[in-house]
Amino acid sequence: MMELPDWFKEFTKLEYLHIEGIPENSLESLSDDLFNNMPSLTFIHLAGHPSLPVLPSFDGLTGLKSLTLAVLLSLTELPSFAYLDSRERLQLSSMAGLVRLPDLTPVSGTLKSFVVSDRGTWCCNGFLGTCNLQDPLCDEHPVFRTPVASCLTGDTATAGTMALVKKFSNDVCREVLQAGTLETSPTESGMAQCNGTLYRECHDAGYPEAMCYSARFMGIACTSNPYPIAMRRRQISEGVGIPCDPRYEAWLGCI
Repeated sequence: MMELPDWFKEFTKLEYLHIEGIPENSLESLSDDLFNNMPSLTFIHLAGHPSLPVLPSFDGLTGLKSLTLAVLLSLTELPSFAYLDSRERLQLSSMAGLVRLPDLTPVSGTLKSFVVSDRGTWCCNGFLGTCNLQDPLCDEHPVFRTPVASCLTGDTATAGTMALVKKFSNDVCREVLQAGTLETSPTESGMAQCNGTLYRECHDAGYPEAMCYSARFMGIACTSNPYPIAMRRRQISEGVGIPCDPRYEAWLGCI
């Protein structure tokens, strides 16, 4: 599905929108007036649409509280946040081509969480004041191969945007994603190994260990990402989270 049908605009009472693409099937365009009459929409998650170049206007999203955008590799700018004064959560992940942010001043009074993981060239291209092309965030992306960034001229961050970046500095402009640390879309063979069982050991060629895991609302499949494995080991060692099952999790320390 490369675009949403026109009748999608009729969902004026829509509250929750989650669309995640896969390599062979993802969005390539969205109508600019898609959200014009969706004041009830409170949650948007758009991820895995690498060929989507532009997002619709956000002006009609007066009730939006949470926005997550991930792996929209062709996107260079975001729509204005001028009418998003209900926003509480903003997450940008693997937005490798994003060169600048809109003015965040309209959400400064309501934003409770602002997370930026992986590359966003606005972190180092001068948008925040100083251009440093030696920063890994501006280098060629090691996974997506997004090209080296260039220094931005003009349109630097507003005082309100700078204040929010500083406020959430522990969660913004962090390290670049490395190969093997992102779950790709589940494969038939990866799901077959797991047979619907979380945390059991599985095998991914070329990696020392792998685990059955469900990431981002996807099916339970084999992943070599070390972070979920480390997380589950810590949960087991500290006795938190879902109780472990030694039949499948002895390799993680479950007894």
